[in-house]
Amino acid sequence: MTAPSLVRRIMLAQLLLLTLLWCAFLTYVLWESLRSPGLLGGAKVFDTVLAVADQLEDRPQARYGVLREIDLALREDYGAGDDSDISTSLIVRSHGKVIYASAEAPLGVRNTRYDTNERITVDGRVWRSRTAKSPRSDAEASLVIPGDAWAFFIHINSRGYYVLPLLISLPFLLLPAWLSVRVALRPWSKVAREVAERGPHDLTPLKSVPKHEELRNMVDCINDLLARVRESAGRERAFIADAAHELRTPLAAMRINVEALQSHVADAHQRELLGGILNSGNRATRLVRQLLLLMRSETRTEAPLRPVAFTALVQERLAALSPLATEREVELELDARGEVWVDGAREGLVSLIDNLVENAIKYSPARSRIEVGLHMAEQGVQLSVSDAGPGIAPAMRERVFDRFFRDPDQIQSGSGLGLAIVKTVVREHGGSVALDTSAEGGLTVTVILPAGKPAG
Repeated sequence: MTAPSLVRRIMLAQLLLLTLLWCAFLTYVLWESLRSPGLLGGAKVFDTVLAVADQLEDRPQARYGVLREIDLALREDYGAGDDSDISTSLIVRSHGKVIYASAEAPLGVRNTRYDTNERITVDGRVWRSRTAKSPRSDAEASLVIPGDAWAFFIHINSRGYYVLPLLISLPFLLLPAWLSVRVALRPWSKVAREVAERGPHDLTPLKSVPKHEELRNMVDCINDLLARVRESAGRERAFIADAAHELRTPLAAMRINVEALQSHVADAHQRELLGGILNSGNRATRLVRQLLLLMRSETRTEAPLRPVAFTALVQERLAALSPLATEREVELELDARGEVWVDGAREGLVSLIDNLVENAIKYSPARSRIEVGLHMAEQGVQLSVSDAGPGIAPAMRERVFDRFFRDPDQIQSGSGLGLAIVKTVVREHGGSVALDTSAEGGLTVTVILPAGKPAG
């Protein structure tokens, strides 16, 4: 079943309107033909027929031939050719006898008064007739036309006079109608393309503001909706950022107090409990830090991106994270092929590198190796981080970029924000990120960023 189409709907509406207009036109023509006297009121026709009947009375064959020519002319100009059911019929009488009659003329129709239009019913059918009498003889001429509007309509419909013109004209109208609709919907298509090209976090007003009133009203409503969503999202981000910022101080104070308390407690069980509290505090502190990073990365700024020496930045962050890797007995290895530059925000790129490497360290087993690759590719600067951890199932690789989502089979603790931050930073820099299985069976995260040029 095909999907509903606005173009098809408009074309069908146009064709329906054409059909209704054609019906109205036929109705008007039929009504006027039955309402107005028309041919029945033409005195010159009767005078001509009666003059022929009188002057050629002594020449019956010539009279018949002339009357036939007049009859054919009347049918050609006012009737429908040889179709006697809808054409005008001529009946001429002299001395009470029919001296000429059109083919299949209703001979039973007789007027009760001369020079008067009358409706006469013969054998259940209605006719309109007018009869004139010659002032020079007893010759009579009658013109008869169908008088039943409904029967007339059924007849012309059965002969194809109603449907045939529609069948002939509609195919020639389909292409112009389709072209006119497509041209008329171009502004609509322009707005639709702009909306389709938007990312999920782009809530700026639509730039396409058409001049057409109907479409402009719709665009104004969409922009109003985007403004309300943008305002609501801004309040949400501000609340999360404020809450995370406020939590940093009490968490830091708790850590200091627990560490101080540990140095004064001799009981092993109590020291173990304090260690658990300290670990939970560290997790909470890391979660708060990631929330702040996520809110900052999702806040769009108008500041231009600046050239960043990406190779030097990666080396700097690996050096900063080496104590964590040493603590987990994990080796960090960098494969950098020359100095590469990217145009970006340094703070966001730091969050990107830290989250990728910290995740790899956290999920890698002891005495394993994490390979960090950095080089130029056809698409841009390629950064890859590979580990020997449990990896991520292919079915989960799209969802792990959602905030707070974690693999149900994952036993390591975490907040579910690391890859969400990576995705946000990559998107803000116009890049891409992909997940794959590493050579050791773990996870490989590959980030592609547009290449930049050194400053100056």
